[in-house]
Amino acid sequence: MGLKYFPGNEYIFNGLKLPNSGIFLLRGPKFSGKSSYCNNLFINAINDNNFCIYVSSSFTEKQYTHLFSSKTRYFEKNSKLVNPYLIHQIATSDTSTEIKLHNTFLKIQELIDSHANQSFCFIINSLTNLLTNFLLRDIIKFVTDLSFLLKEKETIAIFTIDSSDLGSDILYHKISHLFDCILETKLTRITPDSLLRHIKINSLIGSNPNSHWIKFDMDEECNIIFFNREIQLICNICKEPIKETPVFYSDLAFHKEHLNVYMKLISFYGNSQISEIGSSGILHATFFFIDIVGLSDPALSVKRQIEKIHILNNLISSCGAYKKDRDKKILPTGDGMAIGFTSDPKLPLELSVELQNMLKTYNSGVDSESTVKVRIGIGSGHVFLVNDLNDNQNLWGPGIILARRVMDLGDDGHILLEGELTQTLLIIDDKYRDLIHYIGDYKIKHNQIIKVYSLYNDKIGNSNRPLKFL
Repeated sequence: MGLKYFPGNEYIFNGLKLPNSGIFLLRGPKFSGKSSYCNNLFINAINDNNFCIYVSSSFTEKQYTHLFSSKTRYFEKNSKLVNPYLIHQIATSDTSTEIKLHNTFLKIQELIDSHANQSFCFIINSLTNLLTNFLLRDIIKFVTDLSFLLKEKETIAIFTIDSSDLGSDILYHKISHLFDCILETKLTRITPDSLLRHIKINSLIGSNPNSHWIKFDMDEECNIIFFNREIQLICNICKEPIKETPVFYSDLAFHKEHLNVYMKLISFYGNSQISEIGSSGILHATFFFIDIVGLSDPALSVKRQIEKIHILNNLISSCGAYKKDRDKKILPTGDGMAIGFTSDPKLPLELSVELQNMLKTYNSGVDSESTVKVRIGIGSGHVFLVNDLNDNQNLWGPGIILARRVMDLGDDGHILLEGELTQTLLIIDDKYRDLIHYIGDYKIKHNQIIKVYSLYNDKIGNSNRPLKFL
């Protein structure tokens, strides 16, 4: 069924009976997600072995390949770019816009006929861009001819058009009757850096869709993410929607794992003050927790202890990974430190590798008593920005506690990670599969069992099983 390729189809077309093919128009203002929506549909169709034609007067072949080739291994086999402005002339030297659009139509027809054994998906992104290089009357004829060709071939097709300029508005009113379904997007600016995007069915041939605006978002790679159209409860701790079954306390809703956090905050601040802690005081971070092994040895002088702390601090601050996150949170711990990275979950691993290489170089040039041996724990989760009695900002929460628990399991040279973060990292980058090794489950405080992984190869980390696991 062609509608399955549409991102969020279960929300947008919920309960509506639509045919397996159709011509869709997606209309909305600039930056409202139209291009990303079409591109997601395009990739979904390619991955299901459809032959997909992408029409754009903005892309060169190189730009088109750069945009899509890394997102699907079937890109070269199952797709083709057609740029009406760059289309090769067919049996004529006439370069008028009318002829170029006619030749574009013939090229599309040729591609469809040469892949008659496959299902099709067709995208034009965007009709507004065509107005820059082609006459309005020629575009209207081109879209009209093309719509009937696509309907005859029973394909899924989507066209995009802006709603923010006069030329596009005139074109829209001239061609809107050609489409089986018109989708509309809108954009709302919440803050200078925060946008809300919505989509709904504007019209549907032969039906009254009675559609509602459906919220969607885009991640850093422009993948479309939909939110349930039903009202969602918001966790009173992290302020994020609760997608699973919520838990409640005093008529407040929580993620299951955050209710214990709330109870601990109450024990520290009391019921009256905890209600004042809002989302501005909460952040999600990936924590790098480190301490110096053997620093509390009574045989080690205070002067030597201080020297080792200074050396470690200087080495960490000189690492490239340490400098990448300007919003990182740093908490000194006496014999080491905790660093919360908020921009990239890979940074604690990069810092660990970089630091161990520096320590190896440093330790090779000093006597045994001056060597700096460390163990590292890495975990992620929410933490809270709180002020101590001296009004200094401090960190507390499950994210930093978990990183500390993991580090405490290690010995000299170990880089240990907790399981949930590890799974995220393995999804982000395959290179970690050869570096990160599962070493077992471990029961920590409050009978919590965590999966523990160790990062090592023949150059970094410690391949030995931690003593606490023996």
